[in-house]
Amino acid sequence: MLEAERRAAVPGRRARARCSHDHESHQGCKARVPDEIQCLTLNGGVAIRQERVLSFDPVARMSRTIAALYRFLYAAFLSRLPEPVAVSLGQNFLRLLPLDRLRYFRLDDPRLAIALGGVLLPNPVILAAMYYDPAILGRAMGLGFGAVTAKSITIQARPGHPQPNLVRTSTDAGPGLVNCNGFQNPGLERFRASIASLRHRVPLIVSVAGETIGDYVKLVRELGLLGDLVEFNISSPNTRLVYEWSRKPGELATLLREVRRATEKPLIVKLSPDFAETNEREIIPAALDAGVRIVNYGNTRKVANRQLSQGEGGLSGPDIFPTTLDNLRRTRRVFGNDLEIIATGGVDSADKAATLLDEGATAVGYFTGFVTRGPILARLILERLVARR
Repeated sequence: MLEAERRAAVPGRRARARCSHDHESHQGCKARVPDEIQCLTLNGGVAIRQERVLSFDPVARMSRTIAALYRFLYAAFLSRLPEPVAVSLGQNFLRLLPLDRLRYFRLDDPRLAIALGGVLLPNPVILAAMYYDPAILGRAMGLGFGAVTAKSITIQARPGHPQPNLVRTSTDAGPGLVNCNGFQNPGLERFRASIASLRHRVPLIVSVAGETIGDYVKLVRELGLLGDLVEFNISSPNTRLVYEWSRKPGELATLLREVRRATEKPLIVKLSPDFAETNEREIIPAALDAGVRIVNYGNTRKVANRQLSQGEGGLSGPDIFPTTLDNLRRTRRVFGNDLEIIATGGVDSADKAATLLDEGATAVGYFTGFVTRGPILARLILERLVARR
């Protein structure tokens, strides 16, 4: 990618564009430009790139219509519901409606395929951890993602923190969420039984969280049999003992070695954006020494919020995208190609996903964008990536 293109792709950075009809901007120009060609003209009117867009593809047109309708639905209705009601409605919607059977939500193109830890993904877009219901996970696998991550599972079932444990945010950057869920999940035994027969239409990433090394080893050993990759969460800001792992890099090094021995499946370390220096100086080197070569960078960012039952929670959504981008750039610069990086945090548009991939991400992950922009977002990202090929 040319430097001017890269700079133009970064959110907040604008390149000067000149219309081919001899005025500064094409905005308001009455001349007809063919829909199938999108011209990006930079640097004094020199055209440096032309992209075919999918304007004449009826499926692509429908995907854009769905995206616009969902944004209206979220702003006018879903965002006004009490959070518990909206969560329940959304999960029932995913569980019961066969959206995964509609071609409008998928885009299959062999050029998008990547390898993550040696596992083939049909594309580099990953649904981040939030659901453990196998019916929802199965549906999500048909909504355009290259892989789907199950919610972090603990040894024993956990009820999570009391409500309110989720609140919405709205800033100039866009809609987001703050949660203090507290690892609400059914526990190892029930989760293992529930997903044993789940068909993996795309790779499944199982996620685990523990309070001791023994917890992690048991979870990784048993759930590793059912997932294609295993993510171990050492960074949730909502559960003190899990979050503390990122404060104890010496003990974490032992954990990494023990977990690596517990499974042959590719392992992913989920990092916290709150410990950028520790991640770079101690945690990532320890992971590489243990043979763990994939990081998910990263988790939500810890913030105070008096509306939550715990008085604080994890911020997700577009406000953390600049941090995600900075962490990705720095980590790629320091560790080069020794590391595979899933860049997660703040992705709610095709532009942001493309920017992260341009800056060296192996794959991109998101969950809040799935809520605020809808299940169609993955398709929009894939359309953007195909248009650049």
